Amino acid sequence: MSDRKIKVILVGLGRIASKLELDPLRKKPCTHAGVLFSGFGKKNFELGLAIETKEERRNDFRDQWGLPPEFPILENLNRKQIESFARAKSASHLAVIATPSSSHFDTAKQLLNFGIKNLLIEKPVALSKKEGVLLRNLMNKKNARIWVNHERRYHPRYLFVRDLLQKGSFGKVQSVRANVFTSAKNPGLAFSKSGGGPLLHDGTHAMDLIHWFFGKPKLNYAKLVFPKQGTIEDRATAWFSAKNGIEIYLDVSGGRDYFQFELDILTNSHRLILSNDGFQFWEGKTSELYKGFQSLSPIQIPKFPDSEKSNAFLGIYQEIVEVIRGKKNRQEGNIEDNIHILDSLESIYNFRKSE
Repeated sequence: MSDRKIKVILVGLGRIASKLELDPLRKKPCTHAGVLFSGFGKKNFELGLAIETKEERRNDFRDQWGLPPEFPILENLNRKQIESFARAKSASHLAVIATPSSSHFDTAKQLLNFGIKNLLIEKPVALSKKEGVLLRNLMNKKNARIWVNHERRYHPRYLFVRDLLQKGSFGKVQSVRANVFTSAKNPGLAFSKSGGGPLLHDGTHAMDLIHWFFGKPKLNYAKLVFPKQGTIEDRATAWFSAKNGIEIYLDVSGGRDYFQFELDILTNSHRLILSNDGFQFWEGKTSELYKGFQSLSPIQIPKFPDSEKSNAFLGIYQEIVEVIRGKKNRQEGNIEDNIHILDSLESIYNFRKSE
């Protein structure tokens, strides 16, 4: 496969596509455009076309990245231009879907039917397992590939911890607590009937890590709290069991005054907290508080990846480059995994209906 630059269509020019790159506190790159215009991105990709329905965003995007007025940013998907883009023999191509969740399925379906062979879709890949299966089937029919941007799978620190857990370096995992807390004061499309509530929109990240670390779990109990009839949930809690006797407790809420993402893993000998606030590790050692007891003491993990060098966005694009160029076969964030994730999320929603 040629090492020519991969031609890219960027669909949607909002927060995760571009605007978050303006946040001075976030580690860069933190958006799709940020990757494409980074040193790595310029070496491997060429943005050839963008799609955005809102004129203000089209203008902001040009200004943000210093693009000339003639750079093609279409208002809607155009079959003729995209089919022409897909047929170009000068390079491989990739379409990135960074639109609201409710449009992922229809947009991906159109692009596959227009001849696009490689898609990167923001999470969730679709709003239901049924849509996910239909998209998977169409992908297979078109001999295409789909990545889903569950970026923590490509974060060096999460990869490092997962590897040590699988090797048994932290002992036997016995229980897990997963929290995803956000604020719904300014919800936008992410927290609406069409875009999904906190469980589907943000809880999908926690469910992805649960599946990735421990395999697909079985739901034992779930509870959803709704502010009023006919609205999305304020909070979702669930208790799952995974293989090897691992008990998993999930708590997702959109009604907090802060953002927190945390995976608290307890083994027979260690405790691990993997969080947006940082990673912390403890090990059971002779207690300084109680005679004859073991207490958890903080420890440092040798060769733990440096935070400044850890960037998940670059990780997923690196894999895309390697797979498209035939240097790697496995896709970490694939659609099959996401169908299982949607199945687990739907089991929470459906549990309430079956009570």
